[in-house]
Amino acid sequence: GTASKAGTASKAGTASKAGASKVGSSSASAAAGKSMHAMSHAIGIAIARLDNQATVADVSAYAEEARVCLGLDTEILAAAMMIAQMLIMEHSLAWHASLTIGYSTGAKLLCDDRFFLADICDYLTDAYSLDQLKAGEKLALSDPDRLIGAQERVRIFRNELIQLLVANIGGLPDNLGVAPSDNFHVLIVDDSPIVRALHLNLVKTCAPGATVHAVDKVELAIQYVDRMENKDTPVKLVLLDLNLDDHQTPAGSASLLWCMSPDNKANGLHVAKGIDPLASDEPVWDMRWKPFTAIISSCIESSGHSRALRHRGADIAMPKPLSPKALKVLCDAAS
Repeated sequence: GTASKAGTASKAGTASKAGASKVGSSSASAAAGKSMHAMSHAIGIAIARLDNQATVADVSAYAEEARVCLGLDTEILAAAMMIAQMLIMEHSLAWHASLTIGYSTGAKLLCDDRFFLADICDYLTDAYSLDQLKAGEKLALSDPDRLIGAQERVRIFRNELIQLLVANIGGLPDNLGVAPSDNFHVLIVDDSPIVRALHLNLVKTCAPGATVHAVDKVELAIQYVDRMENKDTPVKLVLLDLNLDDHQTPAGSASLLWCMSPDNKANGLHVAKGIDPLASDEPVWDMRWKPFTAIISSCIESSGHSRALRHRGADIAMPKPLSPKALKVLCDAAS
């Protein structure tokens, strides 16, 4: 621990202060104009709030370089941020070292046995020796309680990072969003045929190769997700309305409380729970995919409304209308 803090932190401190050495300022300028994954930018914002030596541009560029060079997915990036936050706040490590340790530890935390510490040195940065990286990993894993429920905590970190972006859609750079792969699969759930058509066209514009399906009822949505899972073509992203039957909403109570009520059989949260294996009352016996669930609803009028829905099963909750830039963020979150 002492060696890690004295060695790694000092070396990383120089790197971060000088622009992260060969990765920071140079990568930031090289990445200018190129597409950037939403998670990379979100990590840049979050780290810059934790370490006053960090800039959003430098951290975002380093996160994007790591994502591409190391083949990191959204979950591992979220795990890296979770670990980096702990190292910065509790051990005063500089951001560059903390995030570097986060990449390797995050990959291993999520049971990716294909990842080795040497990959950091070979493909990302030679700013740290293997011994320094090992000491950093040991520090990151020094509290075994952090390993309990790690997957659920990573999901929370991922959602909070995406929420950072969703809350400031207008201020995001234009180059945000990486084109999803051709096997990207989106389900639209809304009782309005007009909204279903609008969202379908938006998805086809943002992800031309994606498979897109639209339904209007809770049971149809759950059945479709189950069917696609059994066909090994899982749904990755669900765009979900909160109130799936506006005609049955009691007069004067078209409010968030009614829409969220269990008495509302067309409550979109029933979909969110029905497609989440961890929310089931039954023991989890398979390894089914958990789609990224975004509630898009006119009932959402404040950050408090969004937070309430995220505490009840949604990954993200945001008001209508859905903008192309917001959809790019959601596609990245689900990829």
